[in-house]
Amino acid sequence: MARPRKEHAIDISRSAIEKTIVLIEARGDFDIPLAEVAVAIGCSAPALYGHFRNKNALLRAVHDEGFARLYGEKLAAAARSEGSAFQRLRQGGHAYLRFALENPVLYQLMFAPPDMTEMASNPFETDVGRRALDFLVDSVKACQRDGYLAAADPQVCAFALWSAVHGAASLVLQNRAPIGADQEEIASRMVETIMALIDATRSK
Repeated sequence: MARPRKEHAIDISRSAIEKTIVLIEARGDFDIPLAEVAVAIGCSAPALYGHFRNKNALLRAVHDEGFARLYGEKLAAAARSEGSAFQRLRQGGHAYLRFALENPVLYQLMFAPPDMTEMASNPFETDVGRRALDFLVDSVKACQRDGYLAAADPQVCAFALWSAVHGAASLVLQNRAPIGADQEEIASRMVETIMALIDATRSK
């Protein structure tokens, strides 16, 4: 009886996504040939093409994985908030920053992907992207139930908060944070500044 090929024991789709994230971070860009991914996970190129018809299809899957991981980080942060809606929002902001700074190329792919038909023009049009945004909206609504941001539209407020944290992450990754300061510290202090402003809105 012929021995099964090694690739038969590999979850090719899952392995390709995970290995591609590692490879693009090491390369500093996401222009990676499928043949290189196949070699890295130990399967043949035809076997990989059986799961992803081209590089763009693989990048789309990696893009979605990025949002899934970001959502997971926010869930973990919420678990550390000890039931406090305010702390859930605060921890979520710091978790977002950590994720962006620890995964700069993946983060770029998530929000500034190459022009491709496989990728939605708005990441929040997809279920996986929308889930991350809805989590932020729910966090804002929870804060409102505790007396914060009482008069704010939760959708608009969530967009404003996301814009601020996303902007800070993007500026840090582009080395555009204030000169002479530790850029990661500046980004973290930005989250604390926003939370201080939100704290000031709480009805007494």
